[in-house]
Amino acid sequence: MIRGTNRPNQGKRRLRALSALGAVGIVAGLASGLPASPAGAVPARAAAVAQQGPAANSVACDGKVYVSFGDPDQLYTAERGPGTVQFTPLGDPTPFLYNAIGVNPRDRFLYGTTFGGTENELVRFDRNGNFTNLGPIAGLPTALYISGTFDGQGNYYVLADDSGEIYQIDVNSRSVTRVIDVPDLAVPELDVFDIAFRDGFLWGSTDAGAITRIDIANARVDFFPGVLPGGEDFGGVFTYGNGDLGFFRNSGQLIRVHVNNATGYNPRFTVLSTQTTTPATNLDATSCFLDSSADLAVRKHGPKSVEAGAEVTYRITVKNEGKKGASSGWSLTDDLPAKILSPTTPTEGCEITNGFLSCTGGPLQRGRHVEIEVTGTAGNVLEPTTLKNTAKVFGDDADPRKTNNTATASTHVRPGDNQ
Repeated sequence: MIRGTNRPNQGKRRLRALSALGAVGIVAGLASGLPASPAGAVPARAAAVAQQGPAANSVACDGKVYVSFGDPDQLYTAERGPGTVQFTPLGDPTPFLYNAIGVNPRDRFLYGTTFGGTENELVRFDRNGNFTNLGPIAGLPTALYISGTFDGQGNYYVLADDSGEIYQIDVNSRSVTRVIDVPDLAVPELDVFDIAFRDGFLWGSTDAGAITRIDIANARVDFFPGVLPGGEDFGGVFTYGNGDLGFFRNSGQLIRVHVNNATGYNPRFTVLSTQTTTPATNLDATSCFLDSSADLAVRKHGPKSVEAGAEVTYRITVKNEGKKGASSGWSLTDDLPAKILSPTTPTEGCEITNGFLSCTGGPLQRGRHVEIEVTGTAGNVLEPTTLKNTAKVFGDDADPRKTNNTATASTHVRPGDNQ
C-alpha cells in the first residue's frame, strides 16, 4: 500500500548535503584513495578488529547519538538537553566525505561510506573518532550513498540516491550480499535522506514530511504523509532506545516521533518534541542504546478544587527511579484540558502549542528529578466539572518499568458566583 506524497517538483534538489556532481568536484584529488596516515587515522592493521567482535575501543553504546556533518566531515556526539542539542566533536575531521553512518551491533564500531571518488569505500570509526579506511566494497556500484543503517544481525544497508536500490553489505567481507530494488524510492520527490532500522523495517522521511517505511524483506515502501514539517531535508535519522524515531532537520532541529502499531497497515505517529540544533550540511545520524536503560517515572499534582476564573497550577515531576544507570534524556507530553485557559510554562525545555505541553530534558542520574510547572486559568463551566489530564514521559533509553510512565491529575471546577 502506497500513501502518496505526490506534489509539484520544486525545481531544485532539497537541502541535501551535497549533490553527486558537487561531491565529485569537492573531493577531486581523493579519487586515488586516502593518505596512508592522515591525522586521526588508525593503522591499516586495525582493520582486523572488526572480525574479532566488540573491542575496548568500540563506540560507546550507553545512549549515544552520533552525528556527522560538514566539509571537511566531522563526527560528533549529540548531547540532548532542555530544548536544545549540542554537538561535541569526536576525533578529527576526515580528509574525505562520507555519509550513511550506522553502528554495527556485532562489533560496536561505527561505519560509513565515502563518496566523491572513483569508488565508494567503507570507513570505520572507534570510540575516540579515529577512522580506518577499510577499502572498496565488492559489488557496490559507484553512487551517492547518503542513507545507511545496520539491522540487529549486523547487516549494513545503504541506499543509492535516486535509484531505489538498497544494498545489503557484509562489513567483515566488505561485499554486497543482496540488492533490494524499491522503484518508488527512485522518484525524486519521494526519495529519503537517511534510514534507521526498527521492527524489521527501514524508516526515513521525504522532504515533503512523509514518514517512509521500507519493507526490506518484500522490497516495498509505504509513505505516511503529513507527519513532519515539509520543505527541506531530514538528513539524519536514528532510533531511540525505547523505539521512538529521531529526525535531524538540516536547518537545525531534532524532531522526536512516537510510533504505535509500527508493523501494521496503519501505524499511528505522534510528534512528541522538538529541540533546536546547529544547522548543517552533509548531515547524517545514528545511535547506540545497547547498554542503556533507565526507569523514568512521572508524577503530577494540581489543585483538587477551584472556582471558575481561578488560577490553576500543575506541578509535574520526572524522576529516574532506576536502581542503576543514568537516563540519557527524555521527552514529556501532556494534552491539557480545553477548560484550562491560556496555559503557560516557565520551565526550560518546555513549550505549549494549542494546549499541548511538550518538554525535553537531558541526562538524569539515578535518584535525580526535574520539576515542570504549568499555570492557566479555570474556564467558565455551566455545572460542576472535573478536568482530568495525563502527563507521559518517554525516556530516550529502554525503560524496564512502564507502569510509572504516566500520571493523571484531576481538578474539580465549580461555576463562579456570577454564573
